[in-house]
Amino acid sequence: MNNDQIFKDRARVLDEGLAGRASTAGADALLAEIVRLERVPARRRFLPSPGRALLGLAAAAAAVAAITPAMLSGGMISVAPQPGTSVSTTVEPTARQILLAAAVAMEEAPASGDYWRTVTIGKSMLPDPTRSYVIETSRSFEAWMAERPGLQSWWIRQYLGAEPATPQDEADWRAAGAPTSWRYPRDMETGNLFAVPYRPLEAAEGERTAERLHGRWKGKAGDLMVELITWKEVRAIPGEPEKLRSYLEERISRQLAADPVPGTDVEKLTAQLLRQGCVDIISRLPASPGARASAYRILASLPGIRAEGEMTDPLGRRGQALAYQVEAEPGLFTRVRLIVDPGTGLPLAEVTTNTTELANGRQVEIRHSTSYQAIGWTGERPELPARRN
Repeated sequence: MNNDQIFKDRARVLDEGLAGRASTAGADALLAEIVRLERVPARRRFLPSPGRALLGLAAAAAAVAAITPAMLSGGMISVAPQPGTSVSTTVEPTARQILLAAAVAMEEAPASGDYWRTVTIGKSMLPDPTRSYVIETSRSFEAWMAERPGLQSWWIRQYLGAEPATPQDEADWRAAGAPTSWRYPRDMETGNLFAVPYRPLEAAEGERTAERLHGRWKGKAGDLMVELITWKEVRAIPGEPEKLRSYLEERISRQLAADPVPGTDVEKLTAQLLRQGCVDIISRLPASPGARASAYRILASLPGIRAEGEMTDPLGRRGQALAYQVEAEPGLFTRVRLIVDPGTGLPLAEVTTNTTELANGRQVEIRHSTSYQAIGWTGERPELPARRN
């Protein structure tokens, strides 16, 4: 009996009598088994080669995904951590194990619908104009992307307001008179940690607005590494890891040749862009489930990504955190955390963190996050606000 069948049989036994609901014990036990197998010395493993071991690990991850059903709403997966996706305190999965589990779960995602919908909450921190405290702003963004000519694609946005980022910042904000709007000088020094607001920043939330996709966005499915991509192109994104990696590396080479940056370490930048391309496919584009699963498998093969354990995302949901560094410019490094739910294969949030110094010398963190409330195909229609174009 091969390992694939062993894991399938074990999943069935662990989940016996639990039809129709997730088995926390089963999911935890299987993920623990994945970790245990990777810790066993090579000569004691069932599988004869590293390549075959990888396939066995993927089968084990498939068993975890099989007993952790995703929540479905109108054919679209709602991004919420599922029961049974957390790991018991005795198990410490690696980044590779988490990514492979997410890859196999992603293969079961719906592959079509009327709209490809993403709903995100973006949060950004920046010092106030006097650099006395830190403000956090929030925005919601919905993208309803329709391939069919008879359906209209929409962007729906809302500014959700601004407030002091921490209790210490609130105390300093009150000491400054508790302002409800902030006007920034255009030449304010930012250290490339944030964009200077081009108009006064308001504490109050704004109106929800909708915009029809037009201009260069008309007929596009999204963007991949800041380059617009058509529906035909997104459908052609390969669904196998080797072919997907070649596809992404070819796009990266073309982009770097068209816009070279003198003095750049091309090899390091290519690896960084490859990682970002995989995250784009997983979180933004209506690529096939196979392509999105392959993006996870490529990430699992890349160095520099480490597991940081279970963590709460900016919306209070629990997931597995994966961390890595990005060199935004020579000598300026940004820490990135990608929080995923291995049970559904969906990302929960992406959080970047830098540090800066305020006018009084206090060292503070500047965080920017994108939290994914929903990603996937749906048969629903957007609830359009009164204000639209």
